[in-house]
Amino acid sequence: MNKIAAILTAGALTLGVSTATNAAEGGVSASANLGVVTDYKFRGISQTDGSPAVQGGVDLDFGNGFYLGTWASQVDFGYDGTDYETDVYGGYGGQLNDSVSYDVGYIYYGYPGGEDEDYQEVYGSLSFSDLTLGLAYSDDYWAGTGAFYYPYAEYSFALPSDISLDFHVGANMLDEVGFLDGSDSYIDYSVSVGKDFGGLSLSASLVGTDISDKECFNLDWCEPSVLAGATYTW
Repeated sequence: MNKIAAILTAGALTLGVSTATNAAEGGVSASANLGVVTDYKFRGISQTDGSPAVQGGVDLDFGNGFYLGTWASQVDFGYDGTDYETDVYGGYGGQLNDSVSYDVGYIYYGYPGGEDEDYQEVYGSLSFSDLTLGLAYSDDYWAGTGAFYYPYAEYSFALPSDISLDFHVGANMLDEVGFLDGSDSYIDYSVSVGKDFGGLSLSASLVGTDISDKECFNLDWCEPSVLAGATYTW
């Protein structure tokens, strides 16, 4: 459960080395991960000025649907002393039947050294076989932009040779104009392919937004780009 990536992050692909301690079935299991991404993009926008980032986290699965985790990544916003992001999250997930599952939880995003950047969210999702519909909400989003809503949809295909094809689209709706120049909403999207080789997962994604260059302060952080990465888990 790397920062509940399937729920909240589009296109954050990790090159990871993880260690795990597995309890008996129904008991507590713990895992850790350490890796790097070619560009850490969160909801379509680069958090590292287009550069790679080292990332890692620790997760606990209590075997009864409850989970806790923490995750950290390098960031570079270019205007303050923020060098890394630290997240703490917890939630509950389960199955309604063979084809319908759900997940609800809470996540706190911390930015040590930042200026009014810490925020919290609650999230929930329903999955119907390969389709996932979800919503995240913050009462005071990043950089003091007020209430924030993030409805999103994802769909996964299983291709031949055990290759996965995943689509994601999300609507970012801000209560106030803040970190974008003159805009209080935007769309992010991603298309990803991946393949597992035992414990090694290789991935590549096209990640982008509908944010204009002007709204992105003439930076390339919001432009479509291809990310690549790998994860090793056990």
